[in-house]
Amino acid sequence: MFTIHKLRSDRSFWMILLPFLALAGAALAGAFFGAPGAYSFLAAVFIAYSAYTFLTFIRTHNAGFVVVALFQLTAGVVMALRLPATMDTRPPGLPIFIVAMMTLFLVWTVILAVTKRIKWRGREVLELAAAAVEQTQNGYTGRPLALGKTGLDRRQILAFAEFARRHLLAATYVGDDRVALVPVREGHEPAFILGLKGDHTGETWVRFDFDGNVSANISQRDYLEYREALSFDKLCESLGNLFVEFVEMFGRGEGERIMGRLDSVGLPFYT
Repeated sequence: MFTIHKLRSDRSFWMILLPFLALAGAALAGAFFGAPGAYSFLAAVFIAYSAYTFLTFIRTHNAGFVVVALFQLTAGVVMALRLPATMDTRPPGLPIFIVAMMTLFLVWTVILAVTKRIKWRGREVLELAAAAVEQTQNGYTGRPLALGKTGLDRRQILAFAEFARRHLLAATYVGDDRVALVPVREGHEPAFILGLKGDHTGETWVRFDFDGNVSANISQRDYLEYREALSFDKLCESLGNLFVEFVEMFGRGEGERIMGRLDSVGLPFYT
């Protein structure tokens, strides 16, 4: 197992912060409007989350997010069913059914999370890219590196781009003559999901054009996440070669081996 991590420890705490903010908002709503206000606030939060998660599914085609969205939606309905206005109009047995469905989707969501089926894998990609880079001279230059040509064709590249998007290896940008793959670290995906990253050039990316040319770039933000000032050119070269290897493995029907390589980095499911 690959265990020598070259990235700094993950400092993201948004997964913990957001639930606390939701509970704080519910408490505030309850203080002003009583229990109905708290339940209304939580219902709105869960339903808004479910809309975002459904959008994530649309962007990535990862079916696991449908399960997560259904948990969030049913949780929102459970909160709404606690409102006095719904007490006399809801069909008998509906609350029990909805709670049962919410529990089912919650357990399913936990399984998907622990098995990394809904985890963005950019951090593992950056670790694998740095694994073979030992040189520390010539730090960040901000200059994308051309890696030459491969024998990959348009069909192979587009098929792998769909695989990478569905398995959360990278956000994909498909143009008329090329595809750019942008590894996204867990916690940094909202801007891509919400369409706020229309241009990938300032990000870390590997670009395949349909003539077989490959180039790569590491963003300054991602480069500064490494503990040492690794050689920028070597790091870009390693990142590009990693994705070329992934495309070739995928073409041989070895998609599970790609995921195994990522799992071998040994990062927990929440980073």
